[in-house]
Amino acid sequence: MLVEIQCDKFQKNGEMRAPIRFHKGLNAVLGDDNGSNSIGKSTFLMILDFVFGGDDYVKKCTDVQDNVGEHTINFTFRFDNKDYHFSRNTVKYKEIVKCDANYQPLPDEEPLSEKAYGAFLCEKYGLTADGITWRGAVGRFIRVYKRETLDEERPLQAAKDEKVSDAIKSYMKLFDRYAAVEAQIKQAAAADDEKEAFRKTTQQYNHVRAAKTPKEKEANELRIAELEEQEKKLAQENNQGLLDLDSMTAQHLSDLQEKLINYRRQKAAVQTQLNAVRRDMTGQKKGFKRTFSALEKFFPAEDFKTLEDIEKFHQKLSKILNDEFQETEKDLSTTYVLLNNEIVKIKDEITKTKTVPNVSQAILKEYARITTELNNLHEANDNFDKLERLKKVASDYAWTRDEVINQQLMQIESSVNQKMREITLEILHDERHMPPILRLEKLNRYTFKTPNDGGTGAQYRGLITFDLANMAIAPVPFVVHDSVLLKNIEKPVFSEIIKVYEKQKESGKQVFMAYDTLDSYSKETQRIVNENAVLELSPEGNELFGWAWNKERNDGTDEK
Repeated sequence: MLVEIQCDKFQKNGEMRAPIRFHKGLNAVLGDDNGSNSIGKSTFLMILDFVFGGDDYVKKCTDVQDNVGEHTINFTFRFDNKDYHFSRNTVKYKEIVKCDANYQPLPDEEPLSEKAYGAFLCEKYGLTADGITWRGAVGRFIRVYKRETLDEERPLQAAKDEKVSDAIKSYMKLFDRYAAVEAQIKQAAAADDEKEAFRKTTQQYNHVRAAKTPKEKEANELRIAELEEQEKKLAQENNQGLLDLDSMTAQHLSDLQEKLINYRRQKAAVQTQLNAVRRDMTGQKKGFKRTFSALEKFFPAEDFKTLEDIEKFHQKLSKILNDEFQETEKDLSTTYVLLNNEIVKIKDEITKTKTVPNVSQAILKEYARITTELNNLHEANDNFDKLERLKKVASDYAWTRDEVINQQLMQIESSVNQKMREITLEILHDERHMPPILRLEKLNRYTFKTPNDGGTGAQYRGLITFDLANMAIAPVPFVVHDSVLLKNIEKPVFSEIIKVYEKQKESGKQVFMAYDTLDSYSKETQRIVNENAVLELSPEGNELFGWAWNKERNDGTDEK
């Protein structure tokens, strides 16, 4: 348990305060009988939250950080008669430093992260349930002004932005009742994932989709019977044993026939091109140089040199064209031979594959169409049956999940409500008064209320009763209650609550509370609170930090 807090910034009348010591049961932080404000009561409770691993003191008490500046909180826990000393700085607040008895950092010891520090406290306080975290276990029971844990209708929320489902899960872990639920949630999720994955597989990625409804499946079965009859009739009409062909063989033969037709067409086209090229190669026109002499007889004065040059150009062009013709002829001849070879191969493969003689291409295509549709329909119905099985499995697991969740929530709800009834009777001494009621309806929904009594005091009494009940039946090691919870409660009821607070020492647990103005309470109440006071604050130098920064000095400046 926490046994000490110390800080060199804690002042009293200009001097550093002595370490603040704690004990089992009630630990009271008191103000004066005038109910003075801004003296540090709530701030000290926020420091307790800081010591217990929270960071609201740094983030929300900005006036303290601005006026006090950087400071270090030193503190000690005692477990099994052994003291553990730590310090935590308001700037490097993500680190918790291990210290010696004088709060000097231990040599060769690395600072603890917030997570590691939380794991340490879980271990020492005996919070060992699967998945439990330190702040998840205790954070919601630290109810201080500026923290988001004062909603009397939302006692499970550790912060306003915490999801209800996360709050309930953390609460269940406190009772070690979430592990069984989590196992069923995972199993149900896995079954649902398998169902959805199969559904998508049959509807996407070019797979045969499942029949959507039993009516569609029935229609498929009628179509299957019809196609099977067509298949049988086709074989009988062909009278060549086509029924012995499987769909793959039939489809293969159909594909081979199509390839054969295609190759034959290509071969014919190549043959045509090849004949044309060969005609061009053998039928080229001769040059007309030999006729130049005849022209000279008719035109003796003309110069035929230009014509000779043109003739030479034609001869060169003819040679180039002849080379290209030869190259083209060679390529076409090669292609012709290759196509012919492929035709021979396909014919051989058809001969080897076709077990039924003289099966026409039309028959093969029709048989392939029938068997393809049959296979698709069979697969659609098989997929329907499998999807229905997966739906049933997923539904069964979801039902089991919901039942386990309901049972675990009811167990917690029942035990908490029973304890709240007992505590209500203990502090009110009247069985007619209705206790607060917790309803854990689902993993993401709950209600909490004090029936038929909407008064502020009654609502906050219900919140206090809830915390005390949880501390009694769950491993909640402490609660922190600010005066805002207590000041609207009737004096006789407050006195009884103080007695319950004090009784927590019997179980070794702690209650930290802030209050003031005790002069109107019974002497017994005053005695209990004063005997358990760990810190007393008042104005004029006895504030937590020795001064108040919300006042102006006589010279008009802030009192700093």
